[in-house]
Amino acid sequence: KSSVSEVKAYTKPPVLVETVMQAVMLLFGKPTDWASAKKVLSESNFLQQIKTFDKDHVTASTSNKVKKYIEMPEFKPDKVKAVSGAAAALCVWVHAIYIYANVAKEVAPKRQRLK
Repeated sequence: KSSVSEVKAYTKPPVLVETVMQAVMLLFGKPTDWASAKKVLSESNFLQQIKTFDKDHVTASTSNKVKKYIEMPEFKPDKVKAVSGAAAALCVWVHAIYIYANVAKEVAPKRQRLK
């Protein structure tokens, strides 16, 4: 919780922090500008939204948009951690959701065939 406060305290965040929040906002289906990100970070249930995120319904369109971030050389938790530990944790989350969504997309047709 205190780490979320660290991120939302930025008036002009470091580029990597802003980049991570853009990816988070894409997954939430919300505008990716910093003002919108700060509003989402300020919501009392932000951490709950992260924990209960509906990872089974990430659209192909959203996944493709997030892929552009995942493929950035600097969009790696260790690089983000040098700037912000909290943003690094969110970066790990974005990577995990992206990987899960892609695996689920591969497995779904196989599951259907088993039924």
